[in-house]
Amino acid sequence: MAEGLLSNSQFGSWMSSQWDNWPSFPLVVGITVTVATYYVKYVVKKPLLITGSRSYADFLQRRCPVLVQQYYPTVWCFTSRVHTIVCAILSDLMTTFKKLPCYRRDVLPTPDGGEIHLDWLDHHGNGHHDNRTRPIVVILPGLSGHSGSGYVIRLAQGAHNKGYRSVVFNFRGTNGTKLKTSMFYCAADTTDTQHVVSYIRKLYPDAPLMAVGASLGGMILFNYVAKYGKDCGLVAAMVASMPWDAAKTTESLEEPVNWLLFNTSLVRGLRRDILLNREVFDKDSRVDVDHILKSSTVAEIDERMTIKLFGFKSVHHFYTAASACNKVHQVQIPLLCLNAADDVFAPFSSIPTEDIKNNPHIALVVTSHGGHIGFGHWLLPVCESFMDKLYQQYLNAVYKYGEELLGKKKK
Repeated sequence: MAEGLLSNSQFGSWMSSQWDNWPSFPLVVGITVTVATYYVKYVVKKPLLITGSRSYADFLQRRCPVLVQQYYPTVWCFTSRVHTIVCAILSDLMTTFKKLPCYRRDVLPTPDGGEIHLDWLDHHGNGHHDNRTRPIVVILPGLSGHSGSGYVIRLAQGAHNKGYRSVVFNFRGTNGTKLKTSMFYCAADTTDTQHVVSYIRKLYPDAPLMAVGASLGGMILFNYVAKYGKDCGLVAAMVASMPWDAAKTTESLEEPVNWLLFNTSLVRGLRRDILLNREVFDKDSRVDVDHILKSSTVAEIDERMTIKLFGFKSVHHFYTAASACNKVHQVQIPLLCLNAADDVFAPFSSIPTEDIKNNPHIALVVTSHGGHIGFGHWLLPVCESFMDKLYQQYLNAVYKYGEELLGKKKK
């Protein structure tokens, strides 16, 4: 054997010394072995793939290799809540040490007098596409997310790394921008999304267009695709960590632990955006800003603000309109959905798996662990995540082999 390696007898002596000098050593070893055994046996699994089309499943498994490999969640924080929090904190923390991507800001006026801020990450590098035909990806962030959020940056750069152009659709009143009117954003309203897609299609009529939405952005994108069907202007779409049933998501987030860990943070972000635009909201007689700012849950903000701004009769009416679980049958373009079975924002019981099996245009990927917009690397959550890998592989699959996908789906 090579010098420096411990022989069996030397290793045994070392273990014996640890037992003698460190009384708790056996306990540490026992816990480590137990956790490692549990992790390998119950946590590490291949993703579950559900779709109503055998050809779509074959296409995805062939063109997205990550789907046929075992997923190893971050070994030291694989439980749902911890994984979600750690991934979010470290992802945003990394943005403070790195320069933001070289976005190009594009301010898009809306018919009602408002503004939508689009942040483009252009690509001029390879010879496969020119500026006219380079594929584009529209990114819809989650609640209070924007082009500077860690996971959004990774999505934008991921498309850029593959040679594509990306554009972040910052919802009205987010990313530190002020509203021009009291029209905000919500999961059930697709007006601005339709405006953005139409604008991009006119700007680059020869460039294929996809969209990806995370969390609430996924809900908006799903609702848009379901509403416009084949006329949505997209060749394909992807949603990640999308809550499927808004009512069940609310119930889950109002459980004591989830309320403390997640609901309060979401409310804090919404309050920040509302305060930034208080001058505009104070002019709208439909809402009472002081009453809104006293909200302790997202549901209370929806009741005091969202349903009034968007004309819903009740929160129940709004949540029904916002929920993707009611519209699976309306999707008519290739749509890839990614969820984690342990996501408290999207309980697995809320996912309409049987309806998905009946629609050949939708594929659902479910990992056993991964939390909410987590899907962290096995060792370091700041490294490329499972979501990042699947997203980039799906972009390539659609943009490079799209004719193969669409051709098979026609048969």
